[in-house]
This record gives sequence, C-alpha cells and structure tokens, in this order.
Amino acid sequence: MIVALAAAAVSMVSYTAAGKWTMDYQQDLCLLTRPYTANGAKVTLGFRQVPGDPETEVIILSADSPDATLRRGGVLLRPDPATTMLSIGVSLRIPGGRQRLLRFMAGHDQILGLGSQARLTIEELGEGAMTFPLDRADKALRALATCEIDQIRSWGVDLAQMATPAQPIGDVATWFAFPLEPAMKNHDGNTTVRWTIDPTGAVTACTVIRSSGNPVLDKAACTQVVKHAKYQPAMGRDGKPMASIETRNLIWALRP
Repeated sequence: MIVALAAAAVSMVSYTAAGKWTMDYQQDLCLLTRPYTANGAKVTLGFRQVPGDPETEVIILSADSPDATLRRGGVLLRPDPATTMLSIGVSLRIPGGRQRLLRFMAGHDQILGLGSQARLTIEELGEGAMTFPLDRADKALRALATCEIDQIRSWGVDLAQMATPAQPIGDVATWFAFPLEPAMKNHDGNTTVRWTIDPTGAVTACTVIRSSGNPVLDKAACTQVVKHAKYQPAMGRDGKPMASIETRNLIWALRP
C-alpha cells in the first residue's frame, strides 16, 4: 500500500555495508541477507521470500537487551524520497540470545524494484529510522527472483510457460475470516500454506509448509482456502488454462 504521509522529525541511524549479499536456498524458502554496521552496532537486513507469495517479508536482526519493550506497530518503508509504503511490523526477541527481530511484509514487486535505488530507509513509528545503502542490490535481488523460479519449478510449475498468473476472485482476506478467539488463546501466529489451482480455477490441494505452532490455526488455513478460494486460472503461452500454485504467509492476530 502506498500512502502520502507528512514528514516528522525522527532519530536516524545510517548503516554501512559490512559484507556481501548472501543468497540462501532453503526448503520452500528463499532468503537474501546482508550485514551492516553503525557505531559498532551490527544488524542484518534480509528479504525472506516464500515462492509463490505476492508479498516478501522484510527482516532486520539486531542486538537487544532482555528488558527491551517488544511491540507491534506501523513501519514505513521508503525506497526513495518520493515513495512511502506503510506496513505493520512485529518485534520479536530471539530465544536464547540478546537479539531482536523486526519483521514486516511488503509487495514482492516493490522489493524487487529496490535494485534501482541507492538506499532504503525503514522507520518504526515512534521508535526511530534506519537507512541502508543498496549498492549492488540489483544483482542480489535478481538472485532472489531466480531462487523463487527454481523452487516453483521443483514443484512442477514452469513459470516460463505461463503467460498470465492465476487471479483470485473476490477479497482473499474473506477466505480466512473465521472466529479466532478460541484458537488464538491470546497468542499471535504465522502459518505458511501452499495450494494448487487447477485449470478450472478451483483449489485442489493445500499443504502447510511452515507451521504457526498452533495446529488449530494450521488446519484452519487449508480448510478455509479449499472451501472458499476461487480463481481465474493461469493461462499458458499456448492460450490454454494451466495449473499453478500460490503460497501465502498468514499472520494470525487478534485486534485489541
């Protein structure tokens, strides 16, 4: 989502690159990271792509103190002075270490477009901002896109043969609307699911590829998508409908 926001004075930390971009092919996941440093403090900027997901997770791993306040709140992503994207970020403490993980979602195409930008500014509303130089990011982000294509091909779908991807019919958010309170027990959770869309646009299979740790939420994710999802099917370069896949990282959260 792109929004126009008035500029406000915030504390700014400007980081410098402390190493190269690293592309990591993981199971059902592509992870691109780079270390940065500022005033002796080290952070890692990363882009986590689940193949087939129209969004990319942005992650920032940094040092943290055990008594630091963890929060959920707004995050501004500024790839250039004229554009601001608003997302909702979650701060998590890494178990067993004094590290904090800030994570939020951004459009996949918007992240791939960062390769043409000189720097990226990320601001946690009410907390401060960080600026990262993006030199040589174009090649690294192309590697992220290649990883996604390779993994999807390993699932039996060749994107090179696809002229247009499948398009959801209706509001995707309504597919997953069901009473959360009994399942949540005051805990947030993330479930990553992958489903198959047949040439008629129907969902024929769904698999949980990363669990939220809550079996009720995991089961509900696939149950809801098989029950409610409907698509205009993907079209092949031969002009015929073809099977495709889609992946989503679902963030379960109760609103206060």
